[in-house]
Amino acid sequence: MKNSRSRQPFEIIPLNITERINQWSIIKNSPPTSLFWMALLRIMLGLLFLTTWASNASKGLYTPDGLEEFLRETLNEDSIPLYAEFIENVIIPIRGIFAPFQLVTEFLLGVALLLGFCTRGAALAGAFFIINTYLLSIGTDEWPWSYFTVLGVLGTVYFTKAGRSIGVDVLLLRHFGETKFALW
Repeated sequence: MKNSRSRQPFEIIPLNITERINQWSIIKNSPPTSLFWMALLRIMLGLLFLTTWASNASKGLYTPDGLEEFLRETLNEDSIPLYAEFIENVIIPIRGIFAPFQLVTEFLLGVALLLGFCTRGAALAGAFFIINTYLLSIGTDEWPWSYFTVLGVLGTVYFTKAGRSIGVDVLLLRHFGETKFALW
């Protein structure tokens, strides 16, 4: 029996991305990966953020002058014009506020990922940070895949809810249950 409703070519079927991916047979037929391994990726990301934070702090990059010098040295003729204007006209003028904000935010991201605390929120914030760092690096000799790889791991941490293994998120889940927002 044929469906009475005919489909138009290229019709969009309302499924969220997770449901669509789960329909792929290669994913449906694959054995699940233990959340323990995802937790190890999360812990490694936390260490990556914290060691980068310590290195940047030792170089003085979280001071207003250090941040301005870094930003001006990194911007170049190949930078995305709109992004370069944003850095020049918004971030550099408020560097006295932005530098300490950057110092605290990067540290807290590393700690949150390391401890598995509000991991999904930390993964989203980390992705935002990495995307901005990548946009700043365009036109430099930075290898773009170092950013894409970290983004991929942050996405994996987000979608697998990796804080629910060896993390504080498992305690938050037990106490508060699921949340509307992607926190744990």
